[in-house]
Amino acid sequence: MEMVHVQGNDVRPYAIDDFTIAPGETYDVLVKIQKHTPYIIYAESIDTLGKAYGALVTDPQQSIDYNQVQVFPEPLPVTRDMMKNMMMSEMGQGSMNMPEHTMSQGTSMSGMKHHSMDMNMNMATAHQSSIQKEEGNHHNHSMQSSQMSSNEMGHTMQMDHAMSMPTEPSIIGDTISPANKKLLEVTTSGTKYQNLIAAVKTNDPNQPVDGVIRMELFGYMDHFIWFINGLPEYRAKPIMIEAGKRYRIIFTNNSMMRHPMHIHLHWFILRNGHGAFDPLLHTIEVPPGATAVADVDADASGQAFFHCHHLYHMMSGMARVFQYQSIIDIEKGTAKPENTVAQLAYINRPIVREDKVMPIDPALVHHPAGHHEGFYFANFLDMGEDPFHNIQSLTFKGLYGGDYNKLELYSDDAELNQGSIEAADLDIFYWHLINQFWAVKGGVNYFNQPSQTPYWQPGIGIEGLLPYFIATDERTYYHDGSVKFDLELSWDTQITNNFFIRLGLRGIFATKTVAQDEIGNGLNQMRFTVHPYYRLAPGLSIYTEYEREQDYGNLKSIRNNIGESSSEDRVSMGLSFIF
Repeated sequence: MEMVHVQGNDVRPYAIDDFTIAPGETYDVLVKIQKHTPYIIYAESIDTLGKAYGALVTDPQQSIDYNQVQVFPEPLPVTRDMMKNMMMSEMGQGSMNMPEHTMSQGTSMSGMKHHSMDMNMNMATAHQSSIQKEEGNHHNHSMQSSQMSSNEMGHTMQMDHAMSMPTEPSIIGDTISPANKKLLEVTTSGTKYQNLIAAVKTNDPNQPVDGVIRMELFGYMDHFIWFINGLPEYRAKPIMIEAGKRYRIIFTNNSMMRHPMHIHLHWFILRNGHGAFDPLLHTIEVPPGATAVADVDADASGQAFFHCHHLYHMMSGMARVFQYQSIIDIEKGTAKPENTVAQLAYINRPIVREDKVMPIDPALVHHPAGHHEGFYFANFLDMGEDPFHNIQSLTFKGLYGGDYNKLELYSDDAELNQGSIEAADLDIFYWHLINQFWAVKGGVNYFNQPSQTPYWQPGIGIEGLLPYFIATDERTYYHDGSVKFDLELSWDTQITNNFFIRLGLRGIFATKTVAQDEIGNGLNQMRFTVHPYYRLAPGLSIYTEYEREQDYGNLKSIRNNIGESSSEDRVSMGLSFIF
């Protein structure tokens, strides 16, 4: 088949065996029937979880053997090291733009899934299976174990410079920079559009660029927050542009997911080295580690929404508003609305207009954000039973609020031993996200058992992810002159798609003995756990757990004096829920 039309525009035809379609994209292909046999069409979601078959037939009675279709292999996940090695390898070859086919010659192109139209399509495709499955089950992995980080890769704007690997956005806020030589030398690399050529002239490539807008695509995947230039949409102001100017946008994707970036009211002129025949696109899919460069001619008016076409990325922050200065002037009364249709030199350009009929809503001018910060909630409930000792346990964690500030309710390993409450407490904390790996928290704790009488105590804490994906939760409390430290570490290993093993370690320390509340000076207790679990469905896991609990020092003496055991071994089974 031949690709002949991309996103509403004719392109110079080129032969393909298969191709990928991002959300928001459209393609037309020409299939020439050369034999009196069925032509099977096979489509598959890039995470390999869904598929569809069809066929072009030359006779209604033809039998179709769909078993002959070789499905696409499940891709491997993209990692930071893979992305870095890929980019280093390409720079070592002296080029970031090594095509495997020439469209003008119409030669056959290998399938994108297998040999890749662009240099990093294998890497860009590969991330989807693991990442999309993670996102579908994100809390099951993140709240139960460690935060799946997006230690994404970033590279400098000049491809011959040293590479950096930021774990946070390197650009905070949207700015329009002067069109200096350094920025204008940046070229498109690592996309599937590398050699896409328009069938007709689309633009004057010699028109000067009036400003450059850098757009770094990034996200806190485990927290479902997506950024452009370090800010979600609701924290960003409109990007102000002026009619009649040309702006260059430089996309760099430092995340581990693809982002199909879509603009309203305008066309992107993708700068892929074909000058006046650079293709017009309304959506540019930017793979992990890739750079895409596009010019936008400001020949529309009003406000234009701009966003990632993965719609949950858009809703969770990866969006912006382009706002023409003219709409501000009209709203202020310093300019009058017009109704103009411009006769432009190039095909497929938008209509230029200021709508006289539809009044301007001042609220949209001053507050144009498409999606404000939402109120979110997530609950984790773990219920276990030790049938050998008649012990039931419960752990609950709830987070309620916006992206960065939440109310946290947390009860860790509450225990019912032969019908009596043996351990129970509840944190009621304010929780604040400080970056993609760490959050701080503080508030009060209601402590019920083990203690002679329940009591309230203030507490602070920090939770997050250490290197090697070690989930960390440290809480510090103050009660009756004693400062108590409660440190938990856990590490999850994924054995199969749905089977995991978690190793856990918990230590409790105090600075003063409070005998009536079973608090001892120094090391109080250590707990060691081995926790295999199987994910039955998103948000539902079944597990078994071995736990060894050992008391030390003054706490051991206190418990021995009241006839309690200072050590315990437990084997329990249970269920974990995310809701």
